[in-house]
Amino acid sequence: MAENSGIEWTDNTFNPWMGCTKVSPACKFCYAERDFDHRYGKVKWGPSGTRVVTSDTNWRKPLKWNRQYIDSMTASAAGYGPEPQRPRVFCASLADVFEDWGGDMRDHKGNPLWKCNGIDTWQSQCLEFRTDSIMREHCTKLTMNDVRARLFKLIDATPNLDWLILTKRPESILRMWPAYFPGGYIAEAGSMNQEGPRHNVWLGTSVENQEYADKRIPELLKCSGVAPVLFLSCEPLLGLVDLNNIQVSPDHDGIGPNAISDDLLDCLSGELCSGETGCVVSDTEPTIDWIITGGESGSDARPCDPDWFRSLRDQCAKTGTPFHFKQWGEWDAEQERVGKKAAGRLLDGCEHNGLPRQKTLA
Repeated sequence: MAENSGIEWTDNTFNPWMGCTKVSPACKFCYAERDFDHRYGKVKWGPSGTRVVTSDTNWRKPLKWNRQYIDSMTASAAGYGPEPQRPRVFCASLADVFEDWGGDMRDHKGNPLWKCNGIDTWQSQCLEFRTDSIMREHCTKLTMNDVRARLFKLIDATPNLDWLILTKRPESILRMWPAYFPGGYIAEAGSMNQEGPRHNVWLGTSVENQEYADKRIPELLKCSGVAPVLFLSCEPLLGLVDLNNIQVSPDHDGIGPNAISDDLLDCLSGELCSGETGCVVSDTEPTIDWIITGGESGSDARPCDPDWFRSLRDQCAKTGTPFHFKQWGEWDAEQERVGKKAAGRLLDGCEHNGLPRQKTLA
């Protein structure tokens, strides 16, 4: 689904399943719910809705993209073209990979899907998703954990793709993160002490205002050991966000080796400020590596104050953090409703297409 994406900061999008539940103000006018629930009726949003696994044809696409990159690298090495850029894959634009969903996983016709462990249906490297009634006495219903494990096997089978996973539930990442071991074995999430770093996964969280910056950024920073890039999607931006002063609450202890409750954290530089010790910059504190921002599109789009975008741009400039301004959305810089295309994506006359530099994981 959505191969060769129109999203400016990725190359392709891949949806392992469709459907989600709204959790914050940014979700209010969700484009995915509007299109795939209200308009097309393919999936029902909400805690009592449905989650629909996409087709096997769709699941094979990342394998194709991985092969294409290898072919391009081979051609480049032989002098038949420039060295290609690693493809970026935005994963789950129509879902949330780290949603804690206990309901059925269904196919596009609404049938519950099944996991079959019998010798005739089990394959060591993949799950077979079955709908036929004859098999049901030998099977158990497929869960989101099963599909999530299949997704991570696919991620591990495509090391030449950079997978961008954006979530509004960063507190669930480590709990649902399957450990990775060479040879294709993935431990069940939570069953191993080691989280299993993945060098081809970039992890992001959505931040629409200061409240959710303070809630979600410390949770994302806890994941610095499992992914080489941590990023924020401040879209739709609904208020001013100060990334230089993120409140570290008691629930967020452990974001870095020096953080304590009630500290203020600059999540772009790693500086911690405390009333007791003052402000200290440490190379060991995790930081956010990339900021994406933009306005809202669609018939119900809310306008943004241009100074909200400028503030993020200027905060990034101080630390050299890559900054990407995706779009104005329906409302332009003068806060007039002109439509997404007419509003464009120039911020004070400039296009901002920053991309992060990958860090090396231990």
